[in-house]
Amino acid sequence: MRLSVSCSVFLALSSILAAQSEDCAPASSQAGNPINPVPVASPQAALGTLLQGPIDVMNTVTTPPTPGTAWNRELGCARGWGYYWVSGGAGATGAFAIHQYTTAGVFVQSFTQTVFSATAWGARDLAVDESNFKLWGGMEGNVLAEYTFNPGGGPNGTLTFTTSYTIPAGPGTVRALARNPNNGHFFSKNFNGSLYEFTISPLAMVSTFGGNGKSTYGLAYDTINNTLWQFDQNIAGGGATTTDGVDVNETNLSGALTGRTFHGVVYGVTGTNIAGGCDFFVESGVSKLLCLHQNTADELYVYELDQTTPPPTSYCTSGTTTNGCLATMSATGTPSASASSGFTLTCSAVEGQKTGLIFYGITGQNNTPWGTGTSFLCVKAPTQRMTSANSGGNTNLCDGSISQDFLAFIAANPSALGTPLTSGQVFDSQCWFRDPPTAKTTSLSNGLEFTLVP
Repeated sequence: MRLSVSCSVFLALSSILAAQSEDCAPASSQAGNPINPVPVASPQAALGTLLQGPIDVMNTVTTPPTPGTAWNRELGCARGWGYYWVSGGAGATGAFAIHQYTTAGVFVQSFTQTVFSATAWGARDLAVDESNFKLWGGMEGNVLAEYTFNPGGGPNGTLTFTTSYTIPAGPGTVRALARNPNNGHFFSKNFNGSLYEFTISPLAMVSTFGGNGKSTYGLAYDTINNTLWQFDQNIAGGGATTTDGVDVNETNLSGALTGRTFHGVVYGVTGTNIAGGCDFFVESGVSKLLCLHQNTADELYVYELDQTTPPPTSYCTSGTTTNGCLATMSATGTPSASASSGFTLTCSAVEGQKTGLIFYGITGQNNTPWGTGTSFLCVKAPTQRMTSANSGGNTNLCDGSISQDFLAFIAANPSALGTPLTSGQVFDSQCWFRDPPTAKTTSLSNGLEFTLVP
């Protein structure tokens, strides 16, 4: 039911309402040792905020080669088709696999790697093309191995080796790897070396750019900013025995540092933290970086890079109620256009024991006086009222609140204003509640604007 914001309707409403040592992973499993990750200190706004981890991708693998053998040489990672993927080997046994994890960090299954030369490490960093169901792993000898993911092959899909490419005049070991989905170009870097840009169809070197002084283990292409992210050791040469630092650095597509950087998590045995592969993805309106850390247990961590849509923003002015309350709007959760719940609008500091509701509009902000009182109507017409509720709390106090799961309301009311929901839609919301001694017998909160994400 749509609500006109005219005074008469609201009155009616009120009546009813450098030592190149990436390959020197631990020689044996440290299963059972305490892992004490240290969160990122003083991140630059959202940049570098730790969002997920640790996810142990070493001791959790149950796939042979032999019972009890630790997959203690995990190197690369990617996110694709709703899973995390990790490349690695089991000690010196010559067994190499690509492991599949849920995005909650639960081990699913492993697929045997195809290798092309004597190697103690197998595939390093990974890259994916979700639309064409391809996954690539960089290897020694300028080799790029290609696999195909079949999502219908069993309950969690299958991964099968397809072919390999030998990169002309490449980096030697295709260690760090990224792919630009806009043009299909790959980027690779081997420790402190140059940045290589190449294609596989046709198989050709596109450009080579000088190094930037960072010892790089992982690369990821940022689809939002058209840049690259490097996962690096934080000292020249990339040694892990004299430092406990791993850094994430942004570069342009020629490898020049942009200045955006943050420190990664440090954990495990002192002096043995080593970077690994990384991958970029966007989820719930936030761009994120998945990073594999090598130490006593090889682990995945996810860091925030940028918010790709604005966070909910307060605007307009709350009215002062009879008892001096300033009702204030806020939100929790993710305003996902594809979700049926999980984004809650809350108005706090409402007068206790008052009937009220939250309403919203889709045509922008407003700032019109609400009668002769102190409230303002902050949402342009037309508007949609949601479910009425009692604020709870205590009479004559400011301890009441009114909440509404916006997405659950939309799911239950498919013809409501603004449906069907689409990513990028902007909504403005406000709370209305009874306040009989005021001029209009009702008061209003401030406004809250939010943007839907996919």
